[in-house]
Amino acid sequence: MSAVLAYDRYPREGPLAVLLHGWACAGEDLRPLALELAGRHDVVVPGLPGHPRTGAALGPAYGIEAMARCVLDLVRALDRGPALLVGHSLGGAVALAAARLEPALVTRVVTVETSWAWVEASIGPIDLADAERRSESVNMKREQLGLSAVTGQLDPSAMAEALSSVLEWSREPSRDSSLHTLGIFGDPGWAAVNSSGVPGAREGGVRRAHLAGCGHWPHVERPAAVARLIAATGGDEKH
Repeated sequence: MSAVLAYDRYPREGPLAVLLHGWACAGEDLRPLALELAGRHDVVVPGLPGHPRTGAALGPAYGIEAMARCVLDLVRALDRGPALLVGHSLGGAVALAAARLEPALVTRVVTVETSWAWVEASIGPIDLADAERRSESVNMKREQLGLSAVTGQLDPSAMAEALSSVLEWSREPSRDSSLHTLGIFGDPGWAAVNSSGVPGAREGGVRRAHLAGCGHWPHVERPAAVARLIAATGGDEKH
C-alpha cells in the first residue's frame, strides 16, 4: 500500500512539519498544535489510512510500515522535506517507522503519548469486535475534549489491523530511531513508562517530558506547552 494522503495545511515560511494523529482519531485533533507550530513551520496534517480524510483508496494493508510509507510518499510529493514528524500515539509509531525506513526524508521525530516506544505490550491480535469496542471508548474520550465523533468514518478492518500491528511493533527491539529526540507524555503514558521498569530512553538519545494533569491528548489539552517542548529540542530543521 502506498499513496499520497489527503491533508490539511497551515503553510508558513519555515521547515516542513508533518503531524500524525492517533489510532481511531483524526487530523482535526492536531489543529490546536498545528496552529501553535505554524508560526515556525509549514505544517501538514494528513489523515492516516483507514481514518477520516485518508484520500485515495489504499488497499487492504494498514500496518505500521505501510502507513509509514504513505507518510514518506507525502513528504516526497510536497517537495519541502526533509520533515519534522510529530506523532500522537499510533502516529508516533508510524513516525518512528518512517524515520527508520528513509532517514534522509526526516529531520527528527517527536512522539506524544506513544508509550509503545518504551513499554512492552502483552495484548494479542485485535479482532473486529475488540477494535470496535476500543474505538468507541476512544471516541467517548475525544468527545469529552470537545472533538467531533469519528467512529462512523473509521474502517473497522483497518482499526483492527493497525492496532494489532502497533502491538506487534512494540515488541520489536529495533522499533526506535536515532532521529527520535523527544517523547511527550500526559499522566497515563508517564505512569506506564515509570512503572514498567523499562528504561525511558536509549543512551544519549530521547528526552522525556511530562505534562502533569493531561490525559492521553496533551496536544489538545495543552497545545502551547507541547509546541514549546518541540521548539526547545529543535534547531535541526533546515529549509
